[in-house]
Amino acid sequence: MNCCCCLPRITTKDANGNVIGKTQFVCDGCCFVPKYDISDANGQKKYRLRPDTCCAGMCIQCRCGGGKGKCCRVPYIIRDPTTYEALKGNAGQENAQVTQLWAGWKNECCTKRDVFHVVYPDNATAEEKLVLTGSAILIDVLEVEQAQDGGDS
Repeated sequence: MNCCCCLPRITTKDANGNVIGKTQFVCDGCCFVPKYDISDANGQKKYRLRPDTCCAGMCIQCRCGGGKGKCCRVPYIIRDPTTYEALKGNAGQENAQVTQLWAGWKNECCTKRDVFHVVYPDNATAEEKLVLTGSAILIDVLEVEQAQDGGDS
């Protein structure tokens, strides 16, 4: 759980050190559902990243079964920043999203390696894809690594 006065964020830079975008944790009335705003170098919001919800938007909706190697997962759907509608990726075949995958027995049991699957929005630029990759790293640090370390990080 994050405090609304010390919100985590990650800034994505290019090879020259120029800022190309930022991902910022969002603190609002529904603190049980993690949300992230993704903006470009000018601070313009490009995407909202959050999982689907249930119970009137108060709880995270897990996905069980299906492919991609993990029986129960929480896909973070990439959404329009104003309407919050899910954006399509993979040539319109699925929702654009960031999802943690099953890393395999060896990695799950013997290492702390995490594997993520990112489906970029169909119209995303190369810079936006880099910022979304940074978003996946932020999700890993905040949602996965803290849970593995007991939440004391």
